[in-house]
Amino acid sequence: MVVLPVYNEADSITAVLGEVREAAERLQLTGVRTSVVLVDDESPDGTGDVARAVADRIGLDLTLVRGKRNGLGAAMLRGLAEALTHDPDAIVALDGDGQHNPTDIPTLHRAFTARRADIVIGSRWTRGGRAPGTSTGRALGSRIGNRVFRAVSGTRGVKDATTSFRVYSPRVVRFLLSTKSNRYSGFSFFSTTIGLAEAAGYVITEVPIEFRPRYGGQSKLNGREVWKYFASLPSIRAERRRCEGMAYAADERPPAELEALRSAKRWNGYVVDQALTGVTDGGIERIVGVGAGVSGVTDVLLARFPAASAVFLERAEADQKHLAEQYRGDERVQVLAGTLADGQAHVGPGSTDLVVYVNLLEHIDGDGPELHAAAQVLRRGGVLSVFVPAMEWLYGPQDAKSGRKRRYSIDHLRQMVEATGLEVVHVGYVDRLGVAPYWFNYRLLNKSSIGSGSMRTFDRVFVPVTTTVERALSWMPAGRGLVCIARRV
Repeated sequence: MVVLPVYNEADSITAVLGEVREAAERLQLTGVRTSVVLVDDESPDGTGDVARAVADRIGLDLTLVRGKRNGLGAAMLRGLAEALTHDPDAIVALDGDGQHNPTDIPTLHRAFTARRADIVIGSRWTRGGRAPGTSTGRALGSRIGNRVFRAVSGTRGVKDATTSFRVYSPRVVRFLLSTKSNRYSGFSFFSTTIGLAEAAGYVITEVPIEFRPRYGGQSKLNGREVWKYFASLPSIRAERRRCEGMAYAADERPPAELEALRSAKRWNGYVVDQALTGVTDGGIERIVGVGAGVSGVTDVLLARFPAASAVFLERAEADQKHLAEQYRGDERVQVLAGTLADGQAHVGPGSTDLVVYVNLLEHIDGDGPELHAAAQVLRRGGVLSVFVPAMEWLYGPQDAKSGRKRRYSIDHLRQMVEATGLEVVHVGYVDRLGVAPYWFNYRLLNKSSIGSGSMRTFDRVFVPVTTTVERALSWMPAGRGLVCIARRV
């Protein structure tokens, strides 16, 4: 669905729709069908009627939404809401004055699909972007506006947050509509949506475009709108704090940070080695892995216990499907929804030799009841292994974006496990070498995400070093993670 908000664009809408039609023909070759939602705010020049006639003539599926003129932000909200009713796979938004080239839509859509993004920005100011014909003052003002936005809001990694040329995933549109921000009026809509989506943990990427001179008409951006934009910036920090981590908490897809871990084979092997300190494969016939699909350690667990059957529990629908497809035909593996405590997954009491939690407890509200449920499914002599993030003072925005509700101290984790009636065999820190880099990157520099390239470097370089020096640093009362091993007596 292509959303076009217009006001007095009769001079340009014919050319713009012609280029949308050209983009639609290219997309159709790849099996993508394109429709248009045109939002006309009572244009005196009859833009809506012109657009309807043009769409009928060139065979473009167009839905016309009319409404009272109440600013660009309000028009965008109406257009996005209407687009959602058509159950689209992607929603494209761009201006109707011709400055955005609709024939760039297939390129943005390709990036949207390949990068599994939630927002792809057609960017003037990222490397490779251009804005020919833009006055020096206007270009400088735009760059300054983006820099101030990043500095004041704390949003990272986006060079052009003020442009409207974007591809949205339906899930991020539902999130943006639900927030009902007080900054959605006027041109502030565009930077606000980026700020809130980035804080919530949605995946945002940029693709360079050429920002063209307009076909006709005049810019709606005036001094009043610029003043409103800068004056309202301080309020976005509070709004961002309310949105932190919502992408993971409210939707079916895990955040990019956790998805990147799937490919980190050395790290996943290290995690399992640490999580199973002192646990041998003798007598382990049945494993329950809770949350293991997100962290990517399922293969490692199965290789460690080749004679065991496994039940993998996942809350996220996308990860359930991923695991079910991955182990289709493997009679050892069963994939169930939910956790042990929420009642969805039926695992019988006293039926399990090993229950493993990897990066899961910190994501749920009822971590205590979950551990009690785990103790109940263990056989006598069965083992509970818990791997969680450590150092409560390290908790920051990056943790929230990843869906973590907390970090743990040794005493807190030990007390929680002992409260289940299990005997704690071992509790200690892991990844001691990672504390300083994590603090530097995600607390001091406030980095927004872990990219796939960074994860590959981390897995190939940092993990082998960590594995080598971990024993030498065993004296350190600190670590990025905690492991607790307990046994049912």
